[in-house]
Order: sequence, then structure tokens, then C-alpha cells
Amino acid sequence: MNCLYLFLYQGYLLLSYIYNKKCTVEYDGTDFHGWQNQKNLTTVQSEIENALLKIYKKKVNIIGSGRTDAGVHAIGQVFNFRSEKDIPSISLKLGLNSLLPRSIVIKDVEDVEAGFHAQLSAKSKTYIYKILNSDTPSALLRNRVWWIRNKIDIDLFKKIFKRFEGEKDFSAMCTMRSLKENSVRIVNFIDINLDGDIIEIQINANGFLHNMVRNIVGTSFFILRKELPVNIVDEILESKDRKRGGPTAPPHGLYLKEVFY
Repeated sequence: MNCLYLFLYQGYLLLSYIYNKKCTVEYDGTDFHGWQNQKNLTTVQSEIENALLKIYKKKVNIIGSGRTDAGVHAIGQVFNFRSEKDIPSISLKLGLNSLLPRSIVIKDVEDVEAGFHAQLSAKSKTYIYKILNSDTPSALLRNRVWWIRNKIDIDLFKKIFKRFEGEKDFSAMCTMRSLKENSVRIVNFIDINLDGDIIEIQINANGFLHNMVRNIVGTSFFILRKELPVNIVDEILESKDRKRGGPTAPPHGLYLKEVFY
């Protein structure tokens, strides 16, 4: 879809069409310093914008649905950008994938209404955290899962995670937080699925604070390992103190699965 703009240039009224593209991208975050642009560092955003520069022959700024940290992966990250040049979505998808490193793949490109904003239009997101619970680590999955040797009680793990569901202040699960930021979020569900030795934790919420998923996972494992009562989750959240929670789970087990609009 496109939007017609009327603007004044050197005393003349000119018409211009602005095209808004929504893109879904998958990436392996191992070799990147996160999603967001950082000076003199390679990020997912910088790689995509460099590819768009070659296609559009001008600087294109993309808007991501949110940031992911260094080492974090994505199955369905979403970004959008606006341009006056119309390029068919299928051609843009093929062009981007021919220019991007193999660790970044554009899965879908579509035209959207002018008001669509990848971050502000999002209703909820689902993250996945993967744990390899086995006697030995995996050479192939070393950058894909958090390896935990000791056997995890899945039923108890589920009960701990259940305490995080609902509308709560997640200040205690946020690594970096502005005092002015609203830290209340609604966690719609936390599900645990088993695939052999892989424990897959899915968390859906209307929004996430910095390191919120990794801190929930790390705190839940800490409670499990220390054999603390399940209801201590309530005390930790009510304290609004990050120091009361457990360690932050490593980034390589985390995946942004899907963004809902």
C-alpha cells in the first residue's frame, strides 16, 4: 500500500507516494552485537540497512519491533521502512537475501498501510528460551541453547513460571531500567514443551523490559536449584529489586519467535 503526500518545494506543490514495507527476518545472533545500530560494531540492523542502501541508492532507516541483545536469535523479528521508490515485494526480498550474510534471511516482505509501525503497532510478542538438559553438552547446539547438566523437575519448573503470568510490575526482572519507564507488563502465558533433552520455554507478553525473559528464566532456575518455595516469585516481584532475583540466563538460548499485530 502507499500513501500520497503533498509538499511544497521551491514554491511548487508536488505530489509524492510513500511506500511502507513490512519485513519479517530470521537471524542467527551469534556473530552480531545485537539488533540495534552501534558505532563501529556489526549489528543486524546495520547489515540490513547497508543492503537497502545498495538497492535504493540512498540511506534507508528501518524500524524494528524491538531490540535483541548480542547473541540472541530471531525466528520472526519484524521491521518496517518507508521509501518513495516502489520495488515489488518479491524483488525486494530476493535482492536483500542476495546481499545479506547467510546468518540473516528475509522471510517475508509485504506492503502495509502508511500508519503501520513495527514497534508501536505490536500487540504482543512471543519469545522462546531453549535449555539443553543432559549429561553432556552439544557441540552443534553450543550457540543455540543453555546447557544445564543437573536434571530439571519439569512439573516444579512449570509451577514457578506460572507465578510470573498476569499483569505485574517486572522491575525486578529488568537489568537496565529508566526510573521514568513504566515497568508493568502483562505476561499472557508461559508454556513449557519437551523435545528429547531440549526444554523449550515460550513466553508471550504485551511487551518486554530489557533482559526480562532471560531474567525470568534465570530466576526460575535459581529458585528450582536452591529448592526455594514457589511463592518466593511474588516476593521478588513485589520488591522491585533486581538484586532479589536470580542470575540472567545466557543470551544464546533466547529467540524472538513472533510479533503479533
